[in-house]
Amino acid sequence: MTEDTRPRLDELDVALIRELQRDGRATHEALSQVLGLSRPAARTRMLRLLDSGMVRILAVVHPSVFGLDAYAHIAVTVRGAVLPVAEEIVAMPDAAFVSLITGEHSLIAELRSRDQAALAAAVTRISGLPGVERVATAVYTAILKDTFFLPRPYQAGTAVDDTDRRLLVELRRDGRASFAQLGAATGLSTSGARARVLRLLDTGVVHVGARIPPGALGPAQTFGADLTFNGDPDKAVAQILQMPETDYLSTSLGRCDAVCTFAASSPDDVLRLLDTLRSLPSITSVRAWTHLRLLKEHH
Repeated sequence: MTEDTRPRLDELDVALIRELQRDGRATHEALSQVLGLSRPAARTRMLRLLDSGMVRILAVVHPSVFGLDAYAHIAVTVRGAVLPVAEEIVAMPDAAFVSLITGEHSLIAELRSRDQAALAAAVTRISGLPGVERVATAVYTAILKDTFFLPRPYQAGTAVDDTDRRLLVELRRDGRASFAQLGAATGLSTSGARARVLRLLDTGVVHVGARIPPGALGPAQTFGADLTFNGDPDKAVAQILQMPETDYLSTSLGRCDAVCTFAASSPDDVLRLLDTLRSLPSITSVRAWTHLRLLKEHH
């Protein structure tokens, strides 16, 4: 049995991780104020988590910056072995997420394409793969919550020039690089780098936040669900967003009205959450799955 070498976390560590998820570039001074610690103590805790590899600070760039404006969630039913089909999908540039699952379907994938025509072409290609019996598609109309994505709406039309793109490359290498380091890497002054980075953050072009492995903050069992709403979706959406276990929520057109991901602490907790969803008058059907093997995840 492999020994778990991850550091043991106390309440202050958990609070620190939560704050870094919200703002991965928070200063040591800001973190110390939130935690009620001295600045050196907050810095020491953060460095311990980063050095352990448990916490990574990632810069996530909005897909629209790369010209990807059409998104869909597909559920694929495979006849025979699923892995060869999944590997074909993993190799597709449009596939940002691929996972083998339990339930009605064999695997799920998230597609991000430049436009609806390219998205349709990707779905058609997957439908034609040997072994694929059916592809059920949910085209996203809005992404309302994503734990590892952007906490503020992307302001469509935000101008991003070549210098901004160089800054984004540097932030993806090191989400906590100082403004002086970013300026030196891109030919900007420290103040110039600061102004540009803050604009990119404020307009939702990029989010810098902490990423942790599943279960790092306690036992975790992630499951997904397709939801069908009863009439007006606003009430159902509001109820789902209020659930602290909701990691991801997008509304959609196609096989369902919404695609969700929830984080539970145990199988009993999964059952409790499913019962909660099924009991909501605003939801008429819940089709759930659990993840068996994550093959691709690209932010």
